[in-house]
Amino acid sequence: MIEEKKGTNNTLKTELFSSDEKVVLAALAKISEDGSRDMVAPVIELLAHSDSDDVKNEVLRQLSELKIGDMEDLFVDKLQLEEFAPYQQQLVACMWSSGMNPTDDLHVFSKLAVEGDYMTALEVLTLLENMEGPFDNESLIDAFHDVSEYIEEAPEGDHKLDLVKSIYEILHAFQEI
Repeated sequence: MIEEKKGTNNTLKTELFSSDEKVVLAALAKISEDGSRDMVAPVIELLAHSDSDDVKNEVLRQLSELKIGDMEDLFVDKLQLEEFAPYQQQLVACMWSSGMNPTDDLHVFSKLAVEGDYMTALEVLTLLENMEGPFDNESLIDAFHDVSEYIEEAPEGDHKLDLVKSIYEILHAFQEI
């Protein structure tokens, strides 16, 4: 049974990276039905490696409906890779909609908020607003540093400043948990 599952997953992984969009979409449909933990990473990889908007939209739909626990580390790892920089906003949104709670990685999200665009910062704020502790103290301190530095150095009229201030307030509330 386990060998059969491995064979199926290997076939699906091959199909995911086919040059034929219909094959890729069919593989995504099979993966969506099965819900295998082993297939989440290859599905995320499609964001950076597919040229098809239909494929990317299906990937994001599946990731936003993900009901497999303990996937935070995988998403956090991908968020930090340069090849996923164009998809940071969407990946953070998927984490929120899937109910992820990456309490050990607050510093990663503070960096995304201050270094990313307005919409990425907004998605980070939404994710943080829905997180529950306990929180990693060192990560929380690093996140405070990033956000505080941004607030101090932001030019007047900065379009993200109010969002980053809201993130600061949430981080402050996390200290009290």
